[in-house]
Amino acid sequence: MQQGERPQSQSQPETFLRVCQDCDLVQAVPKLRDNEAAHCLRCHSVLETRKKNSLNRSLALVLTGIILFILSNLFPLLSLKAQGIAYDGTLLSASIELYNRDRPWLALLVLFTTFIFPAISLLGTLFVLIVTKLHYQTPVTASLFRFLHSTEIWGMLEVFMLAILVAGVKLGDLADIIMGVSLYSFICLIIVLSFLSLSLNSNTIWHPDGHHP
Repeated sequence: MQQGERPQSQSQPETFLRVCQDCDLVQAVPKLRDNEAAHCLRCHSVLETRKKNSLNRSLALVLTGIILFILSNLFPLLSLKAQGIAYDGTLLSASIELYNRDRPWLALLVLFTTFIFPAISLLGTLFVLIVTKLHYQTPVTASLFRFLHSTEIWGMLEVFMLAILVAGVKLGDLADIIMGVSLYSFICLIIVLSFLSLSLNSNTIWHPDGHHP
């Protein structure tokens, strides 16, 4: 290097500030490649992940979930036959039966956790993903996505499915139990929702302009 010549500055990798959700440490995170993850320097928890084709995969899963949710409510989950009497049970019939037995609050809880909250979650997620896919962001998008995150704990399809299985085992000796199409759709819906939670990268929603790792 000749005297008086200034050294050339090396290009620095693009970084973004992120706050650790566990220890609140603010740190610079570089832009990640597909299937890479960034960890906190202090507590080593996951700060950011970049999932390949997260938006398209999540959109396909939520559309599948909506179809399965409709099928789960169109047909009976279980059919019971005993002494010549048949009874078909659906998702909504559980709430109706609890209400008829003078348990309105329990009926309302079952209705919200097995029907209303899952429906809102699926339709809301579909809206957010389509808006993000079309690069048309509004203040409503972030608020809706934040609301959907807050209501995830109220979706108890797995608990309801477990209750159906327990009831089926107990009633197996008293009546003939026929599993309906909706039961298989309901099981597939639970699996699809689990894959959706793993596939959806929230950074795609919070930073639709691509400024995320």
